Amino acid sequence: MRLGVATVMIVAAVVAGDARAQEDVRQKPAISVERFTPPPGQAAYLGADDPDTLPCGVWAFGASLSYAARPIVLRDYRSGVLATVPVAWRLGLELGGAVGFGERWQVGAALPVLLQDGDRLRGIGLSEKKLDRAAFGDARVYGKARLAGAPGDLGIAAAASVVVVLPTGDDGDFAGEQGTVVEWRIAGGWRAERWAIAANAGARFRSEEVVLLSPSRPNGNELIGALAGEVAVPVVGSLIGGDDRVWAIGEVEAVLGDSIGGASVRGPSPVEARWGVRARVSEGWSVSAGMGAGLTPAEVGSPAWRVMAMATYSSGAGSAGRGDWDGDGVRDDVDRCVAEPEDRDGWADSDGCPDPDDDVDGIPDDEDKCPREAEDFDGYDDADGCPDHEERLDPPAPIPTQAPDRSD
Repeated sequence: MRLGVATVMIVAAVVAGDARAQEDVRQKPAISVERFTPPPGQAAYLGADDPDTLPCGVWAFGASLSYAARPIVLRDYRSGVLATVPVAWRLGLELGGAVGFGERWQVGAALPVLLQDGDRLRGIGLSEKKLDRAAFGDARVYGKARLAGAPGDLGIAAAASVVVVLPTGDDGDFAGEQGTVVEWRIAGGWRAERWAIAANAGARFRSEEVVLLSPSRPNGNELIGALAGEVAVPVVGSLIGGDDRVWAIGEVEAVLGDSIGGASVRGPSPVEARWGVRARVSEGWSVSAGMGAGLTPAEVGSPAWRVMAMATYSSGAGSAGRGDWDGDGVRDDVDRCVAEPEDRDGWADSDGCPDPDDDVDGIPDDEDKCPREAEDFDGYDDADGCPDHEERLDPPAPIPTQAPDRSD
């Protein structure tokens, strides 16, 4: 079974590569094999970008955990014999956060750390340095703007984002880039009450082209794209309190490397499919779990298989799924009491908050005979909740009809 195979021209690189490229290869792989980089602050998809932004003043943070098996395997291009497994497995933890401001803007950042194991470049005559077990990944800074609609709106959505990848990772251990990388992306889609779709397209520009093993196939600029969709699963969601609390997710993310010396030769171009489920477990909190696999086993960064888990908290319920947490028919992004269902009694029913005492006279509506008229508390029949506009006066004391007996 071909698992995460990266067919590279090892012999050509060793024999015919220029001296500078060989020195770079011996010292630093200088690329990251991790392609699963979820945007910070979102709780919609797994790795694809949601075409939405957080509402003004709403912040979110999250953590994602991903285990990838054999994201890079090197074989002799002539014989197909396995030469080395630079990264056999990789367990990454990524922490990130974002905040919305203005009418449609969002900024965020993410920082990954990881554990891994593998041969690095041992066994092919280049380097016997072991792969570091613990490493840092490259930090990422995000800027995003919603182009269509308001944050949290249903219907059509579009957003543009810029990502700056800072070379903070361990670039000698397949965990970081050699230089700064700038990425731009356009995301568009449609969101309904119980389903959503999204598409991403953009480009990634490396400040320094990196030769991994073959000078004829360097890691340079790339085109990037993704397709994603999600749908509510009411049968499961109703088990935890709401039809829209559980969502099934599917996505495909792809990279197209630079054309090198003609369209027939390109830089690494991995494609990965992922699927999973997201659940809104409490107000503001969403958790996701999923799995995936590389669809292009001959490419660097295409894992044999992957499993992942994520948790996201948002200070604004509308950005944590844009559903209806309390099931009262008022969407979370406009619901002022997202954890308390509206009581639908014909009084202020659009704000999402229950009104147990419509006339605010201290008498609950279910005991108030006049729930829309406040009791006047005048000392007369004050327990019924109705004002007493014409109070009944007590009758005067009776006048005696017989004079008192004054006999001695």
